Amino acid sequence: MRGMSPCSALAPERVRQARGYMRIHGCAGPPFAARCQCQSCTPAPRSAPSLTAAASRTAAACIPRAARDHVPHGCRPSGPAVLTEAAMWTLSRREFMKTGMLAAGAVLLPQSDPASRACTRMRYSLATDRGRRMLTTYADSVRRMNSQRWYPESNPLSWTFQWYTHMVRGDRTKAAELARIYPAGGATMALANDMWNTCQSHLGQPQEYFLPWHRLYLICFEDLIRAVSGDNCFTLPYWDYTDPAQQALPIQFRQPGHYTWGALYRADRYAEINAGTPLPAGPVRLALDLACMKSGSYNPQDGDAGFCANLDSLLHGAVHLDIGTKLGMGAVPWAANDPVFWVHHCNIDRIWASWNAAGGSNPSDSAFLDKTFTFADSRGQPRIGRIGDVLAAVPAAYDAYLDRPAGSLPFQGASAQRAARDVLESNAPDEDGDIRLGELPAAVGLHGPNGAPAGGPPWLRSAGHLILAIEGRRAMEFVGAAFNVYVHGVRRPELTPDSPAFVGQLNFFGLESMHGHDGDGHDSEGHDSDAGKDASFVLRDETRAFLAGLHTGALVVTLQPTAPTAGLEVATVRRIALVPR
Repeated sequence: MRGMSPCSALAPERVRQARGYMRIHGCAGPPFAARCQCQSCTPAPRSAPSLTAAASRTAAACIPRAARDHVPHGCRPSGPAVLTEAAMWTLSRREFMKTGMLAAGAVLLPQSDPASRACTRMRYSLATDRGRRMLTTYADSVRRMNSQRWYPESNPLSWTFQWYTHMVRGDRTKAAELARIYPAGGATMALANDMWNTCQSHLGQPQEYFLPWHRLYLICFEDLIRAVSGDNCFTLPYWDYTDPAQQALPIQFRQPGHYTWGALYRADRYAEINAGTPLPAGPVRLALDLACMKSGSYNPQDGDAGFCANLDSLLHGAVHLDIGTKLGMGAVPWAANDPVFWVHHCNIDRIWASWNAAGGSNPSDSAFLDKTFTFADSRGQPRIGRIGDVLAAVPAAYDAYLDRPAGSLPFQGASAQRAARDVLESNAPDEDGDIRLGELPAAVGLHGPNGAPAGGPPWLRSAGHLILAIEGRRAMEFVGAAFNVYVHGVRRPELTPDSPAFVGQLNFFGLESMHGHDGDGHDSEGHDSDAGKDASFVLRDETRAFLAGLHTGALVVTLQPTAPTAGLEVATVRRIALVPR
């Protein structure tokens, strides 16, 4: 190598490494030449280093300036850990065999250059080139986190440890898993004890913790992926399934055995979903819409269950159940084992950020703001997350935000509480109507004050908005079905989702867990899990006009299963009410 510049001597290996980097980070510059020409390279050190040491330096040393200028902002190579294992994974098999040892040496070096930490971290849609590049890094990290060689179960950066933070698998208890994984005890076992089974709010905790707990979970998980991949600019991509063109499970999650995407596959989904059937056309048939964004307050107010409850109970649960099964995304104890869980919850967080950006306000009481949860940082050490510290999503957090649907409620404070006489209900608020749902449609009559039948009171025609409140949803076992909800008169019309009587869809995702997954590891803070969980629907203009045209007879709410549910008799609702605003 004497007499040769470091650049020319190392050109073949560096060009291969740079190609891998370019595939990950999407440089749009000109193609690489067969060799690296010094005049087009970032200046190389004057002393000729060893081949391994040089290969461990940044791939930028042989990326032409014109190409380097096209690297996404904040992701330009500037430190020794830029060449991630994800980059190696996208090399051809032949290239990998030739350069693998050199690249592996590069990956294991620490990222010491402060400039490499200066990233503009934005989360991108999976439908974009940048989102797909982030997914490549994610897939490789999932593969490594699932490897006992790289990250044994006892390591907080392992896939199992992160899965169990949400909830321990359904066929084992937390206590048994702690004893199995940590037979000698220790500090990491103590951390696991503090973290595992802390998902909010499927174990009877306050509903309002659902969104901030999952935001903290995402933030910490994202940091772990950066540590595992060596890509300090990594951000979780989101799956925008509310776009009708994106409602099939992304192809990258449906390729078992694929050398890049195989780590994202799980067999415990409905076969139709893994085959590419759009979620709303799958076995459960839950639609994916933004009705939850119609809520005007974060917490319950005047018939509205609140944005947090509705996002959890409607869209969030719909995606879980549509993907399935009760040993996968369809059940809380198994859900976080599916890699699609994270891109799903990234989108749920984006919807929250969109609702805030539109004017929605989060709770501001100290009990909410000061609530903390324990997670693990990128070194596997305890990390305490406080809700008040993560409520404000910066404007650049996502590449796109969503608008509220037409007919949304005014934001909190715009309407006053109405008197009880204006509410039509199945039963009084302090009574349990014990409305049982099963394989046949359930018809529930709504009544006015003192149980008098109601058939179109004056306010039904004049109310600004009408809200159908479904209170106290409960399930003793897994409910893999959904229910279409209709409101109509005594003369039942044809009930189809395109009829004016249609209100929305109800699901029971995760409610079986409220009765205690394994009896330990969670804090319900005194809340009654037997009370169930609420949801509400803001009626469409078409439905309001339909009801206003009814002249006689009581109003009836019908809950009709969307798919065959033979033998299903484990779901109940405590109360249904129609509330004017």
